[in-house]
Amino acid sequence: MIRREFSTLHTLSIDDVLALRDFPIICGPQFEFDPHGTRLAFCVPKSLKDATRFFLSALGGGEGELGILDLETSEYRSLPAPDKLGVLSPVWSPDGSTIAVAATDGSFIQPAVIDVASGKMRVLIERNLPLPGTRTFFQWIDNSTLACELTGKNRPTLWLDIEKRGAVASAKAWEKAWAGREPTASRLTSDQPAADFETIELCSLNVETGQYEIFSRDSDLPARMESFRDRPEREFPPRCVGFGKIVPPESVLVASHPETDQSIYLVRSDDATRVIRLTAGEASTVFETDTHMGDVIPSRTQVLPFKTSAGQDAKLRCILPPDYKEGERRPAVLWVYPGFTVGDDLAHRQHLINEPGCFNLHLLAAHGFVVIIPSMPVEDERRGGRELADCLMDSALPACEAAIDAGYVDRKHVHVAGHSLGGWAALMLLTKTPFFRSGIAMAGTSNLLSLTDDVWFRYDSIPDDSRQAGTAENYYLTEPPWRTPDRYIRNSPLFSVENISAPVLMLHGDQDYVEIGQSEQMFAALRLLGRKAELVRYWGEAHVFESPANIEDAWRRILSWLEQSSPALSL
Repeated sequence: MIRREFSTLHTLSIDDVLALRDFPIICGPQFEFDPHGTRLAFCVPKSLKDATRFFLSALGGGEGELGILDLETSEYRSLPAPDKLGVLSPVWSPDGSTIAVAATDGSFIQPAVIDVASGKMRVLIERNLPLPGTRTFFQWIDNSTLACELTGKNRPTLWLDIEKRGAVASAKAWEKAWAGREPTASRLTSDQPAADFETIELCSLNVETGQYEIFSRDSDLPARMESFRDRPEREFPPRCVGFGKIVPPESVLVASHPETDQSIYLVRSDDATRVIRLTAGEASTVFETDTHMGDVIPSRTQVLPFKTSAGQDAKLRCILPPDYKEGERRPAVLWVYPGFTVGDDLAHRQHLINEPGCFNLHLLAAHGFVVIIPSMPVEDERRGGRELADCLMDSALPACEAAIDAGYVDRKHVHVAGHSLGGWAALMLLTKTPFFRSGIAMAGTSNLLSLTDDVWFRYDSIPDDSRQAGTAENYYLTEPPWRTPDRYIRNSPLFSVENISAPVLMLHGDQDYVEIGQSEQMFAALRLLGRKAELVRYWGEAHVFESPANIEDAWRRILSWLEQSSPALSL
């Protein structure tokens, strides 16, 4: 680890976080050796600070830059994509002359190839690739034939569609309505089939002629396509190697070449992000970015055991402020997410200070708050367990008590916060105990009786049948609300809103598939009751904020809210 002179060091800022470069996880592997193991191709997306467009952080903003590193000479060569395009997940051809990549501008993801010698890129077919998770987008059948997956009927890639459909369609619809020359009626009928957005076809594509052949995934496939269909997945989320290895414990294996006994690790250390090559038992850094983190004073983390009120052994992770001194009791934020598990091993991206995006919890520690991240075991009502809402208190207060007993936390200044299902949990906990000084719910639900995911579908003539699947998956509510309304009410913070005495801050994007009305209903109820509440709506944002301006604004509001609710304590 490299640290600068003390006078240049500072605590983590939102600017530091926005300047970090991400490496996508669900867009295929981003590192690959050439067939001989002498060159490494990898994609590095631009940071939020440097990118020119912002969508779906899983794609790293869609402006990934392809680099080729000669492992024998250490020469690094950048192969920039054409204007307005970025690339993902490189795959070398068998002869090492060509690299297949997924090319994207944020509205599509299409198969493309890059000639290694010239650096020129060609999009092969104007058809959309689905996101492959941790598997590769492509598999070379031979030097001229590429196997890939395509979306059915060339629909937009699912997650890009979820992020953009509502906003794009609404803009078109309102323009027509204001012009007054075209009807904007959208008719739905009960016998209308729901659209299948996840139909996937297999494609064999000749990269020289552009000719291609389409196969159904469920058909009898040629052996070459069957091998591609059944290609292996990598572990998700990827696990850090842990302690006792040659590479740093936070390293993640991203590529290997067994024939030459080489491995490549991605390391998001406190002071930089590094690509490390391990060969012949020796490790060396071959690429480095995010070096500005060397000027940031790191926070200290502790893993503590605690016992849930249901008698289960569990653990929590505490992030302590950089200037924390033993014996001090600081204000704290309990960050909740039902089902989350804290372990001794290091999970990739799990609360690292070198974490891109909008959920870097070290920003809270940098402003003097202890962050408590507990394991939150839950029971599945479908298998005879209790309601999800009734499981939250099992771990929330015992985790806080463990941090208090350890001497880190002032019990009068504990806030609760969460995002998505964690936002719902934060609201639910506020209805069950007056322990928390305030609550912060981002993209949270409040009324499961009215929960719909219709922002994605609202401006098209497409029925939305996803509601029941979502409530079953997230809240274990397998029956519709007209059959078990009591269960929906018990799991909806809105119907216990009178029990909330603490101030509540809510943040929500209007394009979120967790509809913004969930936060609007809770805000209206708190306001009607005369309780202190604040709702901040972010226009154009989906479930996870993407705009750097909005990420910065949200953090400034969160920190201001916490500091006003827990003014500096005399220590």
